[in-house]
Amino acid sequence: MRRIDTPRIALVLVLSLTFSSCLLLAGAGVGYVVSQEVLPNSVHETQVADDVDHVWKSVRETTDILADLRAETLTNDFPRRIETTIDGATVKIEVEAHDIDRTLIRVTAEKYLAADSATAEKVMNKLIQRLRK
Repeated sequence: MRRIDTPRIALVLVLSLTFSSCLLLAGAGVGYVVSQEVLPNSVHETQVADDVDHVWKSVRETTDILADLRAETLTNDFPRRIETTIDGATVKIEVEAHDIDRTLIRVTAEKYLAADSATAEKVMNKLIQRLRK
């Protein structure tokens, strides 16, 4: 009968958990997005690992590219908010500092007096895609 070496198994388990968490943390930096979720009323919220000023500049530039032709864009630097029309939907984007090098981005869209989750998701994806460049 074979004897199970419990201390050795415990050591291997602890080392594997430690190693995998290091990989997870390393992967988080590469992935750029810390968290992403859809809140009630189709509010798309993403936390990114970047400085709020850099994120805000990129969001403004990306919004200018995405906005419909002849759309009026209202920009407020404090608090950081943008409202414009994208794909016929009224889109509101908020950017706020969450922590050092952590920034929250919230996107909502409304079309025909109802929440437009598809447009909000599309806008959020474009914002994140451009930030990663």
